[in-house]
Amino acid sequence: MKKTTDFLLTVIMILGITLIFAAIPTEKEVAIYEDTLRLHILANSDSENDQRLKYEIRDRLLAKYGELLKCETSLEDARSRAESLEMDIERDIEGWILECGHDYGCEIDIGTEWYDTREYEDFTLPKGYYTSLRVMLGEAEGKNWWCVMYPPLCLDIASEDTHDDGTVGGYTDEEYALITKDGYNVKFKILEVFSEAFSKKG
Repeated sequence: MKKTTDFLLTVIMILGITLIFAAIPTEKEVAIYEDTLRLHILANSDSENDQRLKYEIRDRLLAKYGELLKCETSLEDARSRAESLEMDIERDIEGWILECGHDYGCEIDIGTEWYDTREYEDFTLPKGYYTSLRVMLGEAEGKNWWCVMYPPLCLDIASEDTHDDGTVGGYTDEEYALITKDGYNVKFKILEVFSEAFSKKG
């Protein structure tokens, strides 16, 4: 009887350890933070006009520069391209602001930012530090807008661009599966816990 009990306990222990290791994110899944360029737009204020302008800037920015960045094959290349276009982006946004009848400027920053968990229509991104293109309109004291500029997950907001094969260039199969699975799975949660515990702002 004791041998049977010991055997069952051993089997349960092995199964438990197996499940734990299966739930731990792989290196390729952890790399989601290293393969993503977030877009963060801060409106001048919460007034109706300033919020409307925020979305206008979003649409124009994605339509023009999202199209350019989507051709890159890695975050490193996408960030390098964005940095080389930083002055052009700022100049364009300031021109768009004037076109829309506003008289304030903007600031652009490409760096590292902490993002909380964000749920979008077709995917969810775990909280953690990401490379970020931050656009600060005027006083930048209004409600924000976040999405992903690279890979081009939010490009369809400003265009008819779609991904017929259900994949997104720039992410591995493991990364794509992690952010598009239904529900808040255990592996996703563990990834967030690791990120919060060990990530450091770059």
